[in-house]
Amino acid sequence: MDYYIGVDSGGSKTECVLADESGHVLQRSVDCGCNPLDIGPCLASEIILKNLEQLAEHAPERVSSIYAGIAGANHVDMHLAESIKQRFDGAKVRVEDDRRIVVSGTLGHADSCGMICGTGSSLSIIIGDEPIRQVGGLGYLIDTGGSGYELGQAGLRQVCRYLDGRGEYTVLAELMTGVLGKEPWDALADIYAGGRPFIASLAHTVFEGMDMGDTVCRRLVEESAYKLSELTFAAEKYFDGEFPVVMTGGIFNAYPKYVQLVCAKASPKAKMIMAEVPPVYGALVEAMWQNGQIADMTVRSNFMRCVSPSISE
Repeated sequence: MDYYIGVDSGGSKTECVLADESGHVLQRSVDCGCNPLDIGPCLASEIILKNLEQLAEHAPERVSSIYAGIAGANHVDMHLAESIKQRFDGAKVRVEDDRRIVVSGTLGHADSCGMICGTGSSLSIIIGDEPIRQVGGLGYLIDTGGSGYELGQAGLRQVCRYLDGRGEYTVLAELMTGVLGKEPWDALADIYAGGRPFIASLAHTVFEGMDMGDTVCRRLVEESAYKLSELTFAAEKYFDGEFPVVMTGGIFNAYPKYVQLVCAKASPKAKMIMAEVPPVYGALVEAMWQNGQIADMTVRSNFMRCVSPSISE
């Protein structure tokens, strides 16, 4: 029996699973986000290695293959694959960013796009064996349009503008003050200490405000949805005719209305598909594929019976 480990790591959460060749999950771990752009490559590698070693202790035999999809790994040399190979002698190992697993879990190895919207956001274009192309997703300092981070940040900005007399009234003033336990300028130490994941966690107040009829919140959500839909128009030139776009991530999973807005604004050629499996399943599919095994519907069914289908960044 072969045993596999799949890793999905984003800005807010790292999820790892150990499964057998039938898709039965023997062990699962959830840890903090390990984007090396956020916490540095050394700490990110250390956390992931710790989780891999803990999972491997539950494997009846040696692990045959390990695949890790890590947000930001394409921008930083983590030397993680070498470290994993040293600790898991004989295992096939591949470490990439998290773009491929978005598609793998839903469509397998098909020419398509994967759109992520969680703490961060991006669209990836996957065609055969060609290098994966990315649209957007250059990190929160440059480009993470439509993401949870950007929504939370925009909401904070509008609250501060209203409270200091520069902006129009928004119900976000009450909602965010309630979440923070104090007005934003009195919570700056907490906000900056929490960083990107904490600011992204405030995005829910923007959606709550929109549901309450707040015009500022509605505008922020509409603008963010447009930024995500924009990515699909950039992808048109890589395909002849229609092309599938698999959507995943914590924000998409939590807010169906946001998904609908993005789909409504997307390219007419984009066939938008909401992922029904978590990205970590895509990592397991890739771990099996590199060991010569194709994950079929039996593998998927067994996996989904063992793991909650919550969809992370």
